[in-house]
Amino acid sequence: MKKFFLTLIFIQGIAMTQEKNPTQAPYGFEHVKESGGIQEYKMTNNELTILLKEDNSAPVATFMVTYNVGSRNEAIGYTGSTHLLEHLMFKGSRKFNTDKGNSVFQLLQSLGSRMNATTWLDRTNYYETMPSEHLETAIEIEADRMRNAFIKEEDRQAEMTVVRNEFERGQNNPLGVLDEHIWATAYLAHPYHHSTIGWKADIENVSIERLKKFYDTFYWPNNATVTIVGDFETNKALALVKPFRLGPIFTPPSMPTPGTNGKIGTLTRPGIWGSGNWHTGAFDPESGYYYAVSHQLPDVHTIASTNSPEATMMYAG
Repeated sequence: MKKFFLTLIFIQGIAMTQEKNPTQAPYGFEHVKESGGIQEYKMTNNELTILLKEDNSAPVATFMVTYNVGSRNEAIGYTGSTHLLEHLMFKGSRKFNTDKGNSVFQLLQSLGSRMNATTWLDRTNYYETMPSEHLETAIEIEADRMRNAFIKEEDRQAEMTVVRNEFERGQNNPLGVLDEHIWATAYLAHPYHHSTIGWKADIENVSIERLKKFYDTFYWPNNATVTIVGDFETNKALALVKPFRLGPIFTPPSMPTPGTNGKIGTLTRPGIWGSGNWHTGAFDPESGYYYAVSHQLPDVHTIASTNSPEATMMYAG
């Protein structure tokens, strides 16, 4: 009998310990912190950040992936690439595409889901809101297109006209044009200088190779945050996120420093001076670098030049 009671006390102790540590992470995840009821986890093999907020008041859940890339990571020649790439991310991936009859729109709309994506200065996000029983489907779609999106030239041509139409609509909006000019004036030598949608010439002419390079640079787990809000159980939700592991052995690439793309240099000769699209600068044809001219250099590297005013490179290559 005594042995029975000791065993019972031991089992109760384990249960109490689990109640005191509800955020104990399952294998493959590390619990980082809790704030305002939001639990933060990190996937240990690829540094994917995961934010969870349970709300079981209705059988609905929202799944979102946010990438730390926006128009600040662009330069003259490929402004608007983040936004155009966002459009191409809906054109199919290895597991989910029109040929299979399960493209993003076909599949999610059949499940009663709402989905969209947005692009801004510092981030790009993709999200789906659906009945919570279909949460796994949204996770599989986002995990697949993180590294297996098609990014085809024919899709670029079609979506370019859509994005160009968005740009032209914005040019017909006086407040939008004013806002564009304010940003271009306030940030003379920083990627915030151009709007998220980019300049028209870049929208029309950016190459599919440049967009693929952009995708291969920034669309990785260690540059992304997964957010799940709604009706789910934490451990079950974490188990569903496993497709983002991208294999048992994975070394995520390091992200380039925003605003420089890892390239800095000194302008030692005049180059070719020019202006357009509310910027003024110099293009050095030999190095392939574009130098924007300004006396104010917020959050970028200042480069000593043989001429005044100071010049800073906008990492265009």
